[in-house]
Amino acid sequence: MILNRRTVLAGFSAALFPTWARAAWPEKAITLLHGFAPGGGTDATSRMLAEGLAKILGQTVVVETKPGAGTTLAGAQLARSAPDGYTISLITATYGASSAFYKSLSYKPVDDLKGICQVSEAPYMFSCNADAPFKTLAELIAAAKKQPDKPFTYGTPGVGSGPHLIVEQVAQLAGVKFQHIPFRGGAQAVVEVLAGRVDFMVDPPISMIEQIKAGKFRALAVTTAQRFASFPDIPTVAEAGFPNYAAPGWYALVGPAGLPDDIVARLHTATTTLLKDETVKERLLALGSQAKASQPKEVIDLLASDVKRWGEVLDKAKIERI
Repeated sequence: MILNRRTVLAGFSAALFPTWARAAWPEKAITLLHGFAPGGGTDATSRMLAEGLAKILGQTVVVETKPGAGTTLAGAQLARSAPDGYTISLITATYGASSAFYKSLSYKPVDDLKGICQVSEAPYMFSCNADAPFKTLAELIAAAKKQPDKPFTYGTPGVGSGPHLIVEQVAQLAGVKFQHIPFRGGAQAVVEVLAGRVDFMVDPPISMIEQIKAGKFRALAVTTAQRFASFPDIPTVAEAGFPNYAAPGWYALVGPAGLPDDIVARLHTATTTLLKDETVKERLLALGSQAKASQPKEVIDLLASDVKRWGEVLDKAKIERI
């Protein structure tokens, strides 16, 4: 086995601070880092987790935002953090997509993280203007096949984002072409779809659910394996003719590689306890996701699977990595 410098230092750190010396952890505030701007769904989820974990662990949990470069700036900060349990991060499926898209990162997106617990699962949603001529994802694809020289446009939060790669994968499976219109966030895509300047969009439901409720947007499909609890009338991508298709969004807590197992265990227990709370479950649903816990190793397995999957989509689409 080849050991890199970070792995060696992480092991050395753990050796210096044996389990008995960490028995009082946490003795000071914990930083909960995420890679998005304040005010969005990830920030709201982080603050809800911080509030709940603080009560269980008996220490303040402070949310820190580090937006930019598809959450990889936050990833780099976490990877550089001491593996002592005082810096953890909430990552999302976007982190997996970005890890496949960015080729010159200063850290190893999978190996430099240690899983703690998945927090929730959420769909990405295909939606369009309520006046659009197609009423389902299958109708959209059928219409696209009839006009291959004039591809429908779609908006996402940016190049290399989860929504971008999901549309590319569905287009590859369907044998159609769509024209990507990247924005700096889901809110801008909503404005353009409402105005009729973009044909459809993909993003987590929270960015468009109010427009759907108001009858201005039409939901076409969700990317989870089954219909989502909050939107039982919206079919899945699988139901649109792609059997077994699933590309859910997700939230998970992670720490830097070398985070001691006893601290991981305490954080995992605190998180799973929090996710059993009915109020927390309801708050997650209101934010467009559904509580779903996992074992620490499953977090890393999920991330590694996403990185592989989206890398293959990028290669097939011949999208240049940056």
